[in-house]
Amino acid sequence: MRYISFIVVSIFLSSGIYLTSQHIDQSFTSGNTEHLLYLPSGKFLQGAALCYDEMLADFMFIKTIGYFGGHAVTDQDYTWLDHMLNVVTTLDPLYEYPYEFGGIVLATEAEKIDSSISLLKKGMQNVLQTHKRYWYLPFFCAFHFMYSKNDYETAAQYLELSAKYKNSPEYLPLLAARLRANTKTPEAAIPFLQEMIKSTSSEELKKKLTLRINEVIIGKHLQVLKEAVKIYHSSHNKYPGNLEQLVKRGIISKMPEHPMGGSYYFSHQDLAVKSTIDVDDLQLHIDKKQSLQITPTLIK
Repeated sequence: MRYISFIVVSIFLSSGIYLTSQHIDQSFTSGNTEHLLYLPSGKFLQGAALCYDEMLADFMFIKTIGYFGGHAVTDQDYTWLDHMLNVVTTLDPLYEYPYEFGGIVLATEAEKIDSSISLLKKGMQNVLQTHKRYWYLPFFCAFHFMYSKNDYETAAQYLELSAKYKNSPEYLPLLAARLRANTKTPEAAIPFLQEMIKSTSSEELKKKLTLRINEVIIGKHLQVLKEAVKIYHSSHNKYPGNLEQLVKRGIISKMPEHPMGGSYYFSHQDLAVKSTIDVDDLQLHIDKKQSLQITPTLIK
């Protein structure tokens, strides 16, 4: 009798997996992603899968990665990615990697910051704290609060939490203290981005994250040069003819090396320090009405 029951359950589960697979495949190949709206919730599938939740979660995660990969090389429309990840993590709440995967790609690729944070928090509630990669969950939460929401206090709190768990980097407490002490330090994002690169196997995502690291470095360089120009103006009542004069006057020790092979220059047309390689949101303009009282030691 038990053997017959096992056969019936196996047939039921196999049929469910097959129909779900067909449903996702048809939605993907037809390009009609709205069909994924009717993908059963994780709780429904959890009940239907009986004792095979983990197996179904594995299967659904493979489909989720396929969905992400397919759209990454086509329209970059990830409308249902967060829904699919929530299905996977409801089927198997202890499955750490989908939380980590979603914690990166939902924010960096789908630009769904709140969905990413929500998924990471879900992981923090469910994944065993003894898991060797558990510290990544609060770590990525910290990154999103710092980089996307400019909430450095909350970011520091998540960093401090991450530092408590096994295998977390030794620099986390120092980074948390740095965030609390100086919330306008762009290079504070670099350790986060470097860890994100380590945690993904996607070469395309690694390239994008490396670009962000370079953007952050450029942002820091522009910030330093902007402050140096202010000091030059305060001392000479005029702007420098070029940025090399900042070195000659001893305001900075040397010109920073551009991480993307470009260079920095001062534009007299709009009184701005710029990069020869355009990077969004990193152009730092001088406010003529702003006080020019800057301490030189801050930028050397």
